[in-house]
Amino acid sequence: MGKNEYPMINLATEDIIIYDWLSVSSKIMSVQSMLEFLGLQELPFQIISGFYGYRQRYYYDGISVHFDGHNEDMGILLEMSGQGCRVFETFGHGDWERLFAEFTSEGEGYNITRLDVAYDDHTGTLDLEKIAELTQKGLYLAKAKKWTVQNGSDGITVYIGSMKSETLIRFYDKARERGFAAEDGVHWVRCEIQLRHERASNFVKLNRTIGEKFGGVLNNYLRFVDENPNDPHHKHRWNTSEWWINFVKTVEKISIYSKKDIEYNLSRVERFIFRQCGNSIDTYIKCMGVDYFLKKLDERDSRLQERHRAIIDQYRQNSDVHQQNAPQT
Repeated sequence: MGKNEYPMINLATEDIIIYDWLSVSSKIMSVQSMLEFLGLQELPFQIISGFYGYRQRYYYDGISVHFDGHNEDMGILLEMSGQGCRVFETFGHGDWERLFAEFTSEGEGYNITRLDVAYDDHTGTLDLEKIAELTQKGLYLAKAKKWTVQNGSDGITVYIGSMKSETLIRFYDKARERGFAAEDGVHWVRCEIQLRHERASNFVKLNRTIGEKFGGVLNNYLRFVDENPNDPHHKHRWNTSEWWINFVKTVEKISIYSKKDIEYNLSRVERFIFRQCGNSIDTYIKCMGVDYFLKKLDERDSRLQERHRAIIDQYRQNSDVHQQNAPQT
């Protein structure tokens, strides 16, 4: 087993699509109103140094709200990394469509500067070594001219496009990035589209399911083809590879993004408990005892919300899969 802290939780049984980065500037919201809009106003944000021309930012676990810009008309900048997106889904209201409806509303109040949409392959749909080989051989058609194939300690990464372009596609070994060794046998390949500015706004405005949007945009910018020796100079006439057609069709069948990415969400819950509440819980248990603590926890006024129940249900399902796949003694 690799160094991952949650080996059982990583036993995903189906492929998912998630939003994995969001940056949006606003000239009509304050820091507080943005946090309230996200449903995150109760989290312990800290004020630290900002970036991108902002002097300060509110920060918590992958979520930054930059403010105090060098120019008065800069407003604020919300930035959520992949980890921050999972925090939003776990501790905020988690409603992406509500966010996008607001951020693409009429007027000049918002500007989506970056959006990453990721397809996580857990079932073996994508062969990363094959994708790298075909890319190096030029057996693909893409709007972008630039490509890069890297092979390092985190496995293979394939880039189609430039890091500075408005559309960048990348394939990489998420299992290796998360600390699994090759011998662990964990298949987790990510295909990610990074969109900037107008491309990001146009993506969220499409009246389609997340799978249809992802598959359609991906296929518009990239497709792998089968070499035709009889027509070597007209690559655009070559047939699209069957595996690519099957992949894009599979992606389009995923109608909703997953709010049950337990490997992230449960770890966020744990981090919140032990980093933010750990000392208080430890003090209470030492004074009142663990049994009384559990009793009071069960009697509390607040009830589990739907997103919390989803984490519990998916964890139990993954536990059942883990037990079924465990070797019999």
